[in-house]
Amino acid sequence: MYSFSEVQRFRIRWAWLGIIILNGFFLYIITMQLVMGKPVGSRPAPTWVLVAAETFLMLLFLFVSSIRLQTTFNLSGIQYRYFPFQIKPRVIEWEQLTDAYLRDYQSFKEFGGWGIRSGSAASGRLLNTNESGKAGLQLRFKNGKLLLIGTKNPAAVQKVLDVVIASGKINRII
Repeated sequence: MYSFSEVQRFRIRWAWLGIIILNGFFLYIITMQLVMGKPVGSRPAPTWVLVAAETFLMLLFLFVSSIRLQTTFNLSGIQYRYFPFQIKPRVIEWEQLTDAYLRDYQSFKEFGGWGIRSGSAASGRLLNTNESGKAGLQLRFKNGKLLLIGTKNPAAVQKVLDVVIASGKINRII
């Protein structure tokens, strides 16, 4: 059975840079005030405020680093999970679809960004990360709804799709 799996992570450099700089800043202030005993500024913040801010920033760092889109494409269907927003993987069987094809898209123009997004009725929903690139697998369900799943390896997804179409599980509309 032919199968393809990929994991995409949240990789926006400016967001990571901001989180790291803020963490470094608060760690510096905490070190100066608690370890060195030197207050920072003319009106230093209470210790509990600094510790609470640093705890929040560390939790934010852990949360952002845990974000990932896991997808598997095989002959039985598509399995995806956008962790930590979706705890259990979701499964789409090919029989639920009337059409599936790769297409190029512009995440910001069509959906307003990355992640689990809703577009217009013509574009449907989106699952992607900034690592997805510009290609995605467009799915059209029997109930008319649309879902676009971003991929960083469209050639591998196309191979699975070709096998699925050849097996007759999807009647590709041309």
